[in-house]
Amino acid sequence: MTQAQGPAFHPVAISETGPATRELVRLVLAGPPAELLAAYTSPGQYMQIREGEGKPGFFAIACGPGQDRIEFLIKRGSPLADAIAAKRAGEHLSISAPAGKGYPMAEARGRDVVLFAAGSGIAPLRAVIHAMLKDRGAFKRVRLFYGARSAEAFAFAEEIEAWGSAGIEVTRACSQPGAQGWTGSCGHVQDAFRAARLELDSGACVFACGMKGMVEGVKAACEACGVPAARVFQNF
Repeated sequence: MTQAQGPAFHPVAISETGPATRELVRLVLAGPPAELLAAYTSPGQYMQIREGEGKPGFFAIACGPGQDRIEFLIKRGSPLADAIAAKRAGEHLSISAPAGKGYPMAEARGRDVVLFAAGSGIAPLRAVIHAMLKDRGAFKRVRLFYGARSAEAFAFAEEIEAWGSAGIEVTRACSQPGAQGWTGSCGHVQDAFRAARLELDSGACVFACGMKGMVEGVKAACEACGVPAARVFQNF
């Protein structure tokens, strides 16, 4: 009996890397093979990344399809993630082809869309927003609820302001604001959603990325305002 082979890996140079927050590192791979770029068709897909000959890990793609680069948001805390985060521009990593179903963008067209991200879960939803901004008129009201532990833990701060100007309404929620002078929403993203009292019809489309408890809380909050749990989509 032959053992099933894993995916093929392709060495790609790191073109840019740097801190996105204290725990998160933004990694940009420029010039991946054309066949890999062509295989990235749906925001929310992921790639496997391998450092050297070690065991690979799964990482959501953090930029929209149709670009000449691939971006990731690496959360420190595991040996592989720490090794990737320590890499510098000009060094190489090995990546697999994109995989996974991603988010059902066709479901969102012509509808109100609510996005929920917690921590590094902003990565695949950033890809969703990139795709939406290319065709903003195809979607009705788009609202992002983005949660982090502290005011310093939100990635892509400059982009978030630009999203607001482009018609993506953003609410940030701190679960542990402490004494930092935080004036935004406190608690979890589902708490901020409840406080917003949005009027949504049952066909609204919800995309979520975060820990299991967060997603279950989002489903409960959506059902309470008339959006069935079946309309809450994840990227896997």
